[in-house]
Formats: sequence, structure tokens, C-alpha cells
Amino acid sequence: MTDKPFFRFHPDAYDHGVFEESDEPCSACGKPCVWKYTQHIYALPPDPEAICARCIADGTVTKAVPEGDYGLHDFSFDEEPSEALAAEVEQRTPGFATYNPFVWPVRDGMPLAFLGFGEDANLANVLGVKAAIAALASDMGGEVAPGYAMIFKTLEGDTYIATLDMD
Repeated sequence: MTDKPFFRFHPDAYDHGVFEESDEPCSACGKPCVWKYTQHIYALPPDPEAICARCIADGTVTKAVPEGDYGLHDFSFDEEPSEALAAEVEQRTPGFATYNPFVWPVRDGMPLAFLGFGEDANLANVLGVKAAIAALASDMGGEVAPGYAMIFKTLEGDTYIATLDMD
């Protein structure tokens, strides 16, 4: 396995700052992290001191948390995916900074990929993103500032969905 694995449900994880370069030993595999996870791990104490991208990708994090029970996000699905896909999102997809629990969209049984926030430079002018934010605002009965819109996209095709992250 590569030191910099790809995460299909968070394809820009390295660009979003959820990893930092580090030689610190990983609490799960004992090897130098190379890419150390910087976000919260939802587990019983004690939290692991360092987790590498490799152990997130392959699920080895279970070795570093009590009873192997953990999550990398504080969310709920809007539709239930299969157990395998739910586990991939919850435990093998790097988390990202949010203010509150959020809704992770699922379409036709497949979770969407998190791309970032509506105000991100690479998303702000994408027509599909603007339409997703407008649809979210309509559903909310008002306006939604792009910085509060979490942008997700189907793995296949160009369907964008915005969900809300209020502070």
C-alpha cells in the first residue's frame, strides 16, 4: 500500500489539510506516519497519538482504539448505504472540520464524495455547485452562505448536492 492512499469519498483530503507530513510512529501500525491524520477520531479514550493515512485507508485504526470502535465523522446519512459502504465512509474516509453534525448524502445506495465548501476557490464558480447551494437555500427557506454549504458530488456523473454546516 502506498504512503499516500486515495480516498474516493474525500478525494482532496490532502489538500484540505486533514493530514500533515510526519515521521511520528503510527499508533496502529508502528511505522512512521509519513502522512499523519490531524482531525478528530471519535472513539473511547484514550485517543491514539498518531494515525497514518495508510491505516485509515485499510482500517487498521481499529488496532489503536479501545474495542476497535471508532468513527472519523460526526454525521448521519440521508439514506442508508450498504453496511460495507457505510463502514468505508465512517471509518476509512478522513474526516474534515465541521461545526456541527451534518448529513452525508447518498443517492441510489452510493454515498457521494465530499469536495469541500461552497466558498472554496476550486468550487465557487462551478455551475453545478452554485445550483446545489441554491437548491439547499430553497429547501431551507432562505439564503445559504457558500461557506456553510458542504459540497458533495456523485462518484459517477456530475450531480452535486450541498448540505448545511451551521456554526
